[in-house]
Amino acid sequence: MRQTPLLAALVLFASPVARADTVEVSSTTMLTVGQQTRYRGGTTPDVVTVAPAFEILSISARDIQYRFASDVKFVVSGWGALELMQDHRWDAGTTGSASGDLTTGYVEGRFFHRDVTVRVGRQLVATGNAHMLQLDGGLVSGMLPIAGADLKLDAWVGSPTSQRFSSRSGLQSWNPTGGDLAYGGRVGLVLPMSGLAGRGLELGASANVVQEGSDPVKQEVGADFRFQPAAATNLTFAGNGAWSLYDARIAETNLAATWTAKPKLHVTADWRYVEPSLLLARNSILSVFTTSTWQEVGGGVRYDLSKGVKVGGDYHARIEPGATSGTDVGHDAVALVDWSQGRSSAGAEVSYLTGVVNGYYGLRVYGRRDLNAAGAFASVDVLAQHFEKSVNGESGAVTGTLSVGVPLAHGFTVVASGQAGMTPYLEQTYNFMAKLAYNQTYRSTEVR
Repeated sequence: MRQTPLLAALVLFASPVARADTVEVSSTTMLTVGQQTRYRGGTTPDVVTVAPAFEILSISARDIQYRFASDVKFVVSGWGALELMQDHRWDAGTTGSASGDLTTGYVEGRFFHRDVTVRVGRQLVATGNAHMLQLDGGLVSGMLPIAGADLKLDAWVGSPTSQRFSSRSGLQSWNPTGGDLAYGGRVGLVLPMSGLAGRGLELGASANVVQEGSDPVKQEVGADFRFQPAAATNLTFAGNGAWSLYDARIAETNLAATWTAKPKLHVTADWRYVEPSLLLARNSILSVFTTSTWQEVGGGVRYDLSKGVKVGGDYHARIEPGATSGTDVGHDAVALVDWSQGRSSAGAEVSYLTGVVNGYYGLRVYGRRDLNAAGAFASVDVLAQHFEKSVNGESGAVTGTLSVGVPLAHGFTVVASGQAGMTPYLEQTYNFMAKLAYNQTYRSTEVR
């Protein structure tokens, strides 16, 4: 049986009575070379070549048992980048050649017969209306059985992270919720019902507050539900909403239904209302570029036509206030077919989008072939678009991507991908990516 490597063992050495049963390590070394535009004065922008190199690393260790906690795990992930050309990519976030960030770094454990979970460190909070809040702090979750139901309790507190190790200030940080203090929680009531797994009703209420000093960045309360009523089908209704206390207005509302009407027929329907400026931090300069409100309604269907062949379609209407009065309605529709047999798969999509400013008709064709049982593959993807109104004198755009991947020994895989095309912004454009990926799981067994 494989033994945990030295690096992972050093990372996990936190107590002489603890040992990780499972260690997962993933690493991606990636080089991309492509073109970007730069406006340096005059009437036309310059086209420059950028070549950033990335290293993305993630290590997780789980199934660690302490005397006072169960299911302890450590998770660390981050990335670094180095600009290899004089011109840097536009989103580097720094004027220097090197950049990087710590994405997550936390320890988690379960206590009191696994009824309470505690997580401490850099993490993403997705509970309630936290909106994937990234913070340095703590999260506590618990489950309390009460009279045939379950009461879920979640609470978090910490400081919103500073991307790329910069300022936590909302005026300088890349974090969409920049500030120095964040806290909130959710209370949920789960009423299980007999039948299919997941059947029942869950109701939740939550709150999320972010501050920068004494200034409010976010002050929201929210509600959510999930209802699966039938004992024999997976018909499910779900929804959530958020209310801005500071602005006294609805920030967003989402409703969705999913249903497998027949084993081969899958149906979805959804509606969403959003006030974009209220989803951003109050101190974000981007709020001045958001529209006032919009709502979107539609649905989709998927059908297994035969073995290996699936067809489907989606349609959504987007409704926004008109520039002077009334409303503007946009349309977004997609029809698709997917085919797979053995090691080969292919598909095609026909799309249509129209809005206030412009629209397009699109055609996408793609395919993939697994070259051997070890995981080598080749894939191609071509997208063509025809605009309703010309953009920079051009009526359309076309881009194509070719990718090849080959597995190596000991969990390594090398992938190369090239993209070329013609767009209204660049007569000819290209992008190349080479990636070396490592994914491996180490397991060890200890008699306790």
